[in-house]
Amino acid sequence: MNNRMDKKLPGGVYVHGGNVYGASRLTGIPIHKIIDFSASINPLGASPRALKAASDAVNKQKILNYPPPHADMLAFRIAGMLGAGISENRDLPGQVIAGNGSTELIYLLPRALKPKTVVIHNPTFNEYGRAALLSGARLRRINGISFDFDKFASAMRKADMAYICNPNNPTGELLNREVLAGLAGEAKKARCHLVVDEAFIDFCPGRSLAEEAVKGMNPWLIVLRSMTKFHALTGFRMGYAVFGSARTAKRVFKYKEPWSVNIPAMEAAMAALDDSDHGEKTLRLMEREKSYIGRQLEEAGLRYLPPAANFFLIRIKRPEGLIRRMFQKGILVRDCSNFEGLGEGFIRIAIKKRRENGILLSAIRDFLSSHT
Repeated sequence: MNNRMDKKLPGGVYVHGGNVYGASRLTGIPIHKIIDFSASINPLGASPRALKAASDAVNKQKILNYPPPHADMLAFRIAGMLGAGISENRDLPGQVIAGNGSTELIYLLPRALKPKTVVIHNPTFNEYGRAALLSGARLRRINGISFDFDKFASAMRKADMAYICNPNNPTGELLNREVLAGLAGEAKKARCHLVVDEAFIDFCPGRSLAEEAVKGMNPWLIVLRSMTKFHALTGFRMGYAVFGSARTAKRVFKYKEPWSVNIPAMEAAMAALDDSDHGEKTLRLMEREKSYIGRQLEEAGLRYLPPAANFFLIRIKRPEGLIRRMFQKGILVRDCSNFEGLGEGFIRIAIKKRRENGILLSAIRDFLSSHT
């Protein structure tokens, strides 16, 4: 494992999963016939209640009005759910800021808090490092496929901000509460903002730190939540940040652009938060399909990291051929070669419904049998 400091921006734009439009253009396969395992989205899709709320917002012509400048209605709803502080001035946040997906907030935080040094633990979501570098910060990278508490805590003592993804993308590693509490304590002692990105935490019930953050016992803790994965509001782009300090939230708020969340997206998000039945169905499906995919991968002789969320990170020799073969068939898997610190020979696949999972696994077996 190495511990590297960097101020240089990457040479190009990071490649992400989920580009079904580009895949359709290159293959000629219609979008609706592409099976996308490269983006880890709830296979049941968005809650029917969320879709109805978004449709009603359009049909009732709510879109003729400007949305609240900072998705205030959604922010107050989330604050109420968490028991967070709410500002008396409705133009200012308490401890919750809503955004156009958590990625908007990933970039907003270093721009507003102006850290000189930011720590990340690779492999992880590439946008943390890019956001830090674009804000002018130095980036300290700690590499290792498993999280190294001691190295990360030591690096935070010489930093102003640190990002951690829990469960981590792409490895699926989930840190327990004791580890996170220890990290938060180290961040507080170091006066380093610890940003915990919980984009996939809804797939791990009871493991979120959001309620811990709103208690305000640690003003250096910031928790990011996404509604694009579990709630499948992916095209709407919905996320929010929960701050351990209303003062820090107010400071960040000054740098936030207005109207980044549109009305149908906000209405859909509020309805999704109220639909517990859809969430329970999702968790039951995940439990079944994780077990099924895991058995199938083992029978095919493939190694994978135990998944805490809704995806598998699979080790495979020379994955380029498999990725290319799948692509030609209209099956997208995530090429993980651009995740720094991961090494070569990995793909990531989302968990979908049984029919789609069966198609993918059959295609993988066919490819392996033809390359033995």
